[in-house]
Amino acid sequence: MELLLAICIWIVVIIISLWLAKELFIATFSCIKTEKINERLFAVKTNFMNFYIYKAEEATICFDAGYREKAIIKEMEKISIKPEEVTHVFLTHSDIDHVGGLNLFKNALIFLSVDEEQMITGKTRRFPFTKNKPIKEYQLLKDGEEVKLGETVVKGIATPGHTPGSMSYLVNEEILFTGDTVSIKGGKIGPFYRMINMDTKMQKESIKKIAEIKTIKMVCTAHSGITEEICYSEKK
Repeated sequence: MELLLAICIWIVVIIISLWLAKELFIATFSCIKTEKINERLFAVKTNFMNFYIYKAEEATICFDAGYREKAIIKEMEKISIKPEEVTHVFLTHSDIDHVGGLNLFKNALIFLSVDEEQMITGKTRRFPFTKNKPIKEYQLLKDGEEVKLGETVVKGIATPGHTPGSMSYLVNEEILFTGDTVSIKGGKIGPFYRMINMDTKMQKESIKKIAEIKTIKMVCTAHSGITEEICYSEKK
């Protein structure tokens, strides 16, 4: 009986320790509040991440889909955009905090990197004991492929590292949506957290790749806000 009690206590201690570690880790993120960035761009905060909405003349475009449906609906009400208005969703990768709200966007076409498909089919595990969830319907994009939506052009740029198929999206050659490929610290862009990257070395090469794009005027990240200073630092 005493042994059983000791085991139970240790299990509780481990669970609490893991929960505290997760909360402390999340506290290091620096998401921005749900708000209008400019005439076309909006940030939406759901729990510990941001996804972004770009309102073009011909389309309402999401970059990632957020996390927790009730939170998404509540936050989108603040910027007067309804989920059913969204016409396209471009996923930077398939982690749950980026795809959790997909079911809300019933009228949207879903886009995903061809190299990320392995993560949602079960072919490649996200962590040793977990897999990312399947996505029902989607279209695949290759590196450099463009989707033209009237006057708006969304270009997919393969930026592997966080996951094998992580993809950043460049809108009209000026606004880059990076998901978890980039973290902003001290005004500089650098790699995301090594402990949850699948290949940080590869991610650093991906960041060098996007840092060479001279037309970028704004970088929008999932967990560390927005920057207009495209200065690369390898430290993380």
